[in-house]
Amino acid sequence: MKSTTKLLLAIAMLLPLLSFGQTQASNWYFGEGAGLRFNNDGSVTAVTDGKLNTTEGCATISDDTGNLLFYTDGIRVFTKDHTIMQNGTGLYGDPSSSQSALIVPNQKDTNIFYIFTVDTSVFEADPDYGLNYSTVDMSLDGGKGAVTSKNVRLLDYCSEKITAVLKDCFDKSVWVITYATNDGSEGIFDTFHAFEVNDTGVVTTSVKSKVSSLISDKRGYLKLSSDGTKMASANVSQGLYLYDFDADTGVLTNEQRININAPNKDPYGLEFSPNNELLYVHTYNAQQGLTTETSNLLQYNLMAPSISASEVVLDDRDIYRGALQLGENGKIYRTIATNYDQGTQYLGVINNPNQIGTAAGYQHNAVNLQGKLATQGLPPFIQSFFAKEDLVKNTDGSTSPSLTICEADNFTLEVDNLPGATYTWSLNGVPITNNSNVLNVTNATLADAGKYALEVTPADPAECPIIGEAQVNINPLPIAINTTLTQCDLDSNSTDGFASFNLEQASFDISNGIAENTVNFYASVADRDANLPITNPVGFTNTNFKSQTIYTSVTNENDCVVYAELYLEVQPTTSSLPTKLPYYACDINPLDTEVTGSFNLEDIKTLDYPGLEVNFYASITDASLELNPISGENYISTSATLYARLEASNQCQGVEEITLIVQPTPQVIINDEYYLCTDNPILELNAEPGYDIYQWFKIEANGTENLISSSANTVINTIGNYRLELGYSYNGGAQNCTNSKQFVVTPSNIATITNVEVKDLSNNNNISIIVTGDGDYEYAILDPRGPYQDSNTFTNVPAGILEVFVRDKKGCGTTTPYSVSVIGYPKMFTPNGDAINDTWQINGISTTFLAKSDIYIFDRYGVLVAKIDPSSNGWDGDSKGIPAPESDYWFRAKLENGRDFNGHFSLKR
Repeated sequence: MKSTTKLLLAIAMLLPLLSFGQTQASNWYFGEGAGLRFNNDGSVTAVTDGKLNTTEGCATISDDTGNLLFYTDGIRVFTKDHTIMQNGTGLYGDPSSSQSALIVPNQKDTNIFYIFTVDTSVFEADPDYGLNYSTVDMSLDGGKGAVTSKNVRLLDYCSEKITAVLKDCFDKSVWVITYATNDGSEGIFDTFHAFEVNDTGVVTTSVKSKVSSLISDKRGYLKLSSDGTKMASANVSQGLYLYDFDADTGVLTNEQRININAPNKDPYGLEFSPNNELLYVHTYNAQQGLTTETSNLLQYNLMAPSISASEVVLDDRDIYRGALQLGENGKIYRTIATNYDQGTQYLGVINNPNQIGTAAGYQHNAVNLQGKLATQGLPPFIQSFFAKEDLVKNTDGSTSPSLTICEADNFTLEVDNLPGATYTWSLNGVPITNNSNVLNVTNATLADAGKYALEVTPADPAECPIIGEAQVNINPLPIAINTTLTQCDLDSNSTDGFASFNLEQASFDISNGIAENTVNFYASVADRDANLPITNPVGFTNTNFKSQTIYTSVTNENDCVVYAELYLEVQPTTSSLPTKLPYYACDINPLDTEVTGSFNLEDIKTLDYPGLEVNFYASITDASLELNPISGENYISTSATLYARLEASNQCQGVEEITLIVQPTPQVIINDEYYLCTDNPILELNAEPGYDIYQWFKIEANGTENLISSSANTVINTIGNYRLELGYSYNGGAQNCTNSKQFVVTPSNIATITNVEVKDLSNNNNISIIVTGDGDYEYAILDPRGPYQDSNTFTNVPAGILEVFVRDKKGCGTTTPYSVSVIGYPKMFTPNGDAINDTWQINGISTTFLAKSDIYIFDRYGVLVAKIDPSSNGWDGDSKGIPAPESDYWFRAKLENGRDFNGHFSLKR
């Protein structure tokens, strides 16, 4: 460790108030009711009692023992009891200001705190109040505090960013820095203003550092490194800049622009690694009107020859911009909002921020905020709160703020030796007797875990004290139990004392039933120490006669290892395996080509092997190595041989053969439906021959079944639901394999023709046959042999006396002929004696149909020419014995049924 005052000031410029516990940052409140509590063991606990509702800026402060004092969004101040502090409203921060507030303690009066606020304007009528500070006195209101002065103006106009760092441990003052114009008026930013806060209060005249860049974008974070030597400024659309900072003078120099190469180029959140060598940046795409927000988490190596070229993308996803903030456990936390208005219930975490590249270990959605929402901001602190010397020295010479080991390991914490210095160590705040720069812990127990702190007081009182800290996590060892594995000798020489073992079968017992642990097996202690495990733990054959010791290691999820021994024992067997009586099952599906049955292996275990651990296997090899066990209450198999491995306390007691036999099951071939002719109610059904069991059942409406026949055939005389069961009988009737099928008997009968609707005297005569009955019918005209059709309507039927027929499709018969009259007449006749069309008569009238009808014929002058008898051949063309002339004639028909119609026709000679 360097002993010069300058280096010590750069490493650990700490005030007595800023104790080595660094607990002023133990509590965070942010977002919409979200909060975190940092625990002594390095873990964090989400707290849900916060009252903030802020889109971005916020600030929190705790006392030097980690108790919450108050918190704010830059507008309202809340006490430790989460109520509004006296006079704690109307501060000039803004919920849309990136870093709306930052809290600085007075270094002389421990009751006095200053809340610095930076405002912003989000709409035209919204005033921008610039940089202000308000004073809190914690001695008031019973220790809850009160705001005693409010909104003391320092700059009329400034950016949304603010940061702070300790000046030095002797002056007991803090620098508070923001970005503005030279005089604090509205305009383009070109000057950083550093205001000193000392034991007299806030010095209102700033130390100004004019820079060459010109910035008008107010958004984004400003952060100092914890050692006070570097400062970074994120200016969203106008880029990322890095500066050197002199804590003695408050002056910034050496402006460098860091070029962002990632897809999202607008920087917002910033944070330095605990060792101040790396810079983390949360960038996003600030373009307006995007439907999907995108962002990157970037790392830059400040020690690299080209900082811009050292960029590493740690995360790239569709989320909005967010803050980065170092926690007192040495991890950096990230907000992961969905968009400007919508936060999420999680924070991301960089677990190893001193590591370069992906070794930094970014974890998304790492902290669950228990239903509360993180938005864009996290509380900033005086960065010196996090200025600590790492106490863990790595083998490569680097240092770390934390160490994770396994129980019973040794560890060392140390800083460089400073001659004459006093070393004060503590664990979780409890002093450790050790005035040395090195702390050795051997055979560590779980009680040795926690936060180790070291305060180094140099011999020269002019030099600042040095604060060191380390978080030591100790993972418990797994439990390992020495175990015996007994194997039955099942090979061809079953008494030679050698057998194949499945060593993995002992893993559960060796690891005390913790399935997540990993067990490895070694042939010797030397192999175990050299980590040369047995390559074939499944199928390992002992090399010593009848018994052998195997050496094991048990590794838990934290890579902690313990050792145990596995004792192998070989149990001789007889030359042939004992055989149990066969087990029978019936073919599940007689319709497929494979004969398979269902066996209840659990019942076999319970009934035939009481008091033993039994597993079934398909081969003797599987049984020997306990591979691919078969189990279940519904094991589907063809006829086969299984091997039952018998064990007690996981030790092989023997193996038996069991035979599974699947018997054929009948196919039931029967129609789904039969028809009972209700006008002749007898239906005889016959099942196929060759079965041992015939059962015919009538199924009643309530679901009960009545046996109606135990023969191959049966007579059914009622409609309803039925079931036929057929079966084979095996083993003298001890086993029946049956199958059944339900069928239905539905009614049918010969149709009754109730009417025939006729539409005649047209170019397309048609009839519709109307019937009643239970059957499914088809229809024909003219010929009882058909053809038949499903429709009861016939079109283009000829005029005349027609016979119609109705047939039951279910076989109950055909109706007797039913005659119907279709009226029609010829349009012309030729009474010339050639026996063709020699007479004219109305068709569809006969001696049996409409015989009492009257038909009159008139010439075109309306003179009656003839009257026709419906039962005659018709008019022969003579009128009063004289041939009527060739002409058109009219007729009128008055039918017996009351129908009256007329028409005309032609006489041709």
